[in-house]
Amino acid sequence: MGKIKEIKIKVPTITSLPDGVYSGILGGYCIELTFQDKVYELTTDEGVRSIGYKVVVTIKDGVGTFETLKN
Repeated sequence: MGKIKEIKIKVPTITSLPDGVYSGILGGYCIELTFQDKVYELTTDEGVRSIGYKVVVTIKDGVGTFETLKN
């Protein structure tokens, strides 16, 4: 039987992304994308009733927008 070494509370941290264009996957009200080996979760104001929609995320001057691609 294995022994537990430590237990931590996983707390989401609000962060930002540098200006740029990123590809992501939209599901519900969340876009998931990977940047520099870290997975980011972006909350959107518009949602979809499915998962797996490919999107392009644009960050300009700290403001993020997204567009869905042909899915």
